[in-house]
Amino acid sequence: MTNDTTSQASLPLCTHTLPVSGALRPYVSALMSAELSIGGPLPLAIVPHESLVLSVQLGRGPDAIEQKGAHGENTHLTGIRKRTGEFSGQGNCVTLFALLTPLGAVQLLDARPLAAAPRIRARMAELLDNHLTRDLESDVARAGTLDKKLLAFAAWLEVRATAHRHVGDAALRAGRAAMRLVGDPRVAMETLAGEQHVSRRQLERDFRQWLGTSPRHLAQVACVQAVSRKAQTGATLADIAADVGFADQAHMSRVVRQLTGLTPGRLTRSRPSPLAAGFRRATGGGTVYL
Repeated sequence: MTNDTTSQASLPLCTHTLPVSGALRPYVSALMSAELSIGGPLPLAIVPHESLVLSVQLGRGPDAIEQKGAHGENTHLTGIRKRTGEFSGQGNCVTLFALLTPLGAVQLLDARPLAAAPRIRARMAELLDNHLTRDLESDVARAGTLDKKLLAFAAWLEVRATAHRHVGDAALRAGRAAMRLVGDPRVAMETLAGEQHVSRRQLERDFRQWLGTSPRHLAQVACVQAVSRKAQTGATLADIAADVGFADQAHMSRVVRQLTGLTPGRLTRSRPSPLAAGFRRATGGGTVYL
C-alpha cells in the first residue's frame, strides 16, 4: 500500500494505491482511493482511458453512505470516453477507483451490455442487482481508514472475479480482443477478427454491444495513453511517435489533440493535480485526470 498526502490551499487530498495481485490481475489494472477534505464542487477533467473506471463515492461523516446519495446508488461506471470532459466533482468525500480492463468489465459486471449504458457515470445499481452495490457500499463505509476501505473494495472485486458464472461467447470474444488491442494498438482488425474466428463486422458489433466503444476508438485511446506513459520515461516526442506506431509526429499530434484537446507536448508537460499524480503512479504513468 502506498500513499500520498497533499495539502494545498485549493485541494487537501490524501490518496492510497493498492498493488493489483492474484485473481484480479486480468481484470483490474489499478486500485486507488482518495479522500478530499474540502467542500465542492471542484473543476476536474478526465481523459479518455483504455480502462473502464468503477468508482464508489461516500461522505466523510457518520452518515457516509446517505451523505452522497441513496444506499446502493453511490457506485458508478465510467466507460471508454470519446474525448476529455470537464466536470465538477464533489468535495468532502472518499472515493475508491478500480480501473477495469475490458475483460474485467465483461467478467466483473456479469457481461452486462454497455451499448445503451451512459458512457459517463452510469449507475451500477442499474447494471447489477442493487443488493450487490449496497453490500459494497456497506463494506466500504464500515472500514475505518482509507487504506482499509481500499482493501474492502479489492476484496469485493476479488469475490466477483473468482465467482463461477456463465459469460456468453460474444462478450468474452469482445473482452479478449479488446485486451489484445490495448496491448498492441497497431494490430490489424482483420487479425483480431481472425483470432476470434468471426468477421470484422461481427467483432465491431461485439465491441459496441459489450464494451460500448469501437475497436478503432479503443486503439486510439490506447495510443494516447502510451504517449503519456512513454513521456514519463523522458523519451522525445519524435521517438514516442515512432515507438507507439504513428505515421509521424504530426499524426500523433492530431490524434492526441482530437481526444484530449491538448498537443502531445502540453499533455506530457502539464503539471498534474494531486489526483492526477495519484493516478499516474497507480497506472505507471498513464493520464486519467488532468
